[in-house]
Order: sequence, then C-alpha cells, then structure tokens
Amino acid sequence: MEKISLNKMKKRAENYFLKGEYQKAIQIFSLALAHFPDNKELKIGAILADMANENEEKAQAIYEYYQITKEIEKDNAENIIENLINSVDIDLELLNDFIDDNETYYDENSIDYSDFISHIKQKGNFKIAYEDILLSTKVLIQNRRDFLDFLNKLIENDYIETALNYAEIALALYPKDMEIKQLFNKAKKQN
Repeated sequence: MEKISLNKMKKRAENYFLKGEYQKAIQIFSLALAHFPDNKELKIGAILADMANENEEKAQAIYEYYQITKEIEKDNAENIIENLINSVDIDLELLNDFIDDNETYYDENSIDYSDFISHIKQKGNFKIAYEDILLSTKVLIQNRRDFLDFLNKLIENDYIETALNYAEIALALYPKDMEIKQLFNKAKKQN
C-alpha cells in the first residue's frame, strides 16, 4: 500500500479551495485528517473550506491572512488563525467597509456590540462578561468606532494576543489607519 503523503494531500486540498471547489477541498482535508488527526494546518483548511460554503469572501480573506501569517509567524501561525476563527467573530466584510448604517447580520449565537456593552455593564466587569460569551456567542461589530473600542477594551483587560490578531487583520486592510496603528503598538508594548 502506498504511503499517504501529507504534503501532496494538503496541496491538493488547497488547490481545490483556491479554485472555489470547497466540497472537494473538505473531502481531501477530511481524508488527510483521518491519517494525520493532529495536523493543525489540515484542521484549519477543513474549517475554512466549510466556512467558504457559507461565506466565501470571509473564508478567502482568512485564508490569505493565514498564508501571510505562516511566513511571518512560522511557529505560531496556526494558533493565531485558530484564535481568529474561534474568538469573537468580527465580520470581515463589515470591517472592510467600516459601515455605520444600522443593517444587522445576526445568527442565533450572536449579539450586537451594543448588547455586549450592556452585558459588560450588567456584569460590572469586562473580563467576566467577555468570558461569559467567549465560547458560545459571537459579538458582531458593525462600525469602526465599536471596533476601536473593542480593541482598546481587549488591551486594557490583558487579552493582548486577541487584540494583536484583530489589529493585524485591520492593519492589513487599512495600513495607514493611525488609530489602529496606535492600538496595535499599545498592545505590542504590553505583550
């Protein structure tokens, strides 16, 4: 029996992903995971291919960020992307547009940022409120002001890695935004 090549399978699945053939990508990633169950790259690939079925633009943006992160943070890229995927969900399309209108994008496990702020006030503490919702609820941030406020709150409450992840994505989209740069530098100093 021929030995399964991790690199060949991963490359094949990535090619399907890049061509937009997400079901085939999921199949190959899943098959590879059956042989290499602890491989984080394969897990991330499978998650992104599955995500692309629902939101292709978002999955592609995270994939592109992942490729850049692998070059910069070789040893930590998978953890950064896993945190990004598993942490509070910032809709990249909304972040990209920095829209300020009241159009809302909810799913059953999400709350608006203003509701999250109310939850913080109710709990009396950002950390307690954030940890309450961290694993089960997505906070939808729909405008630049709320995004900057959220980044600042993460930094002030020692969620430095999470803040750096979000700031890096925002800086990739808006490299000249001085407020994001300032928050990124503030987080870097505390790291």
